[in-house]
Amino acid sequence: MSWIDVENLRVTAGSKTLLSDVTLHVEAGTWCTIIGPNGAGKTTLVESVAGLRRIASGEVSVAGKSIAQLHERARARLVSLVPQQPQVPAGMTVQDYVGLGRVAYHGLLRAPSREDKNVVESVLDRLSLSDFAQRDVVTLSGGERQRMVLARALAQSTMVIVLDEPTTGLDVRHQMELLELLKNEVADCGLTVLATLHDLTLAGQFADRLVLLDEGEVVLDGAARDVVRSRELSERYGMNLRVLDVDGSDVIVPVRH
Repeated sequence: MSWIDVENLRVTAGSKTLLSDVTLHVEAGTWCTIIGPNGAGKTTLVESVAGLRRIASGEVSVAGKSIAQLHERARARLVSLVPQQPQVPAGMTVQDYVGLGRVAYHGLLRAPSREDKNVVESVLDRLSLSDFAQRDVVTLSGGERQRMVLARALAQSTMVIVLDEPTTGLDVRHQMELLELLKNEVADCGLTVLATLHDLTLAGQFADRLVLLDEGEVVLDGAARDVVRSRELSERYGMNLRVLDVDGSDVIVPVRH
């Protein structure tokens, strides 16, 4: 059963076509990562799935429901988003920020229920943020902040989560920690993930499936190992890429001409 269905999607900005005839189906409980050179349309695609883009033609559905036809709160109960540059307001505690993920259930004018609070406490615990619960969000390090943003998305209790370059600005250790946390959620909770990543090695190691996008079109869609070892990958990035096997994992290395 697929939880994300994109059919013949076309997205424009003025006279420019950002996505053209994109079709994509993501099965429940799997991790699909969109890769491709800058300007390929990766962010446009994930934002379309999250309901943040006006669609020129085609259809985007999550759990069989058309995203374009849902009001904001209903959409927020189906799909959560971790944006590339999240807005993190000063003067708010980590616990309150993560609690914003529950607004789709209790609204802005009602206090969170005991269930809402339990969900937030559970997410804080799973992402090792309980000790930071009463800290001001601006006091967190980059890695802690990214975990907090992921926690807010997980607090929405959706079965689909969309992430746009979630490791931006993180060092290697914190990149791995964040992606491992997310991988655990996929395994333990059956979460369905649609993400974009610039790092091809990380994309190949964590995703079940990779979709290579270029100039707004799907070039290749398949198992992660097959895509990273494909001829099309080097061609679309316009450079010589070598794939090395390191302890059973593919590592993509750019080679100077």
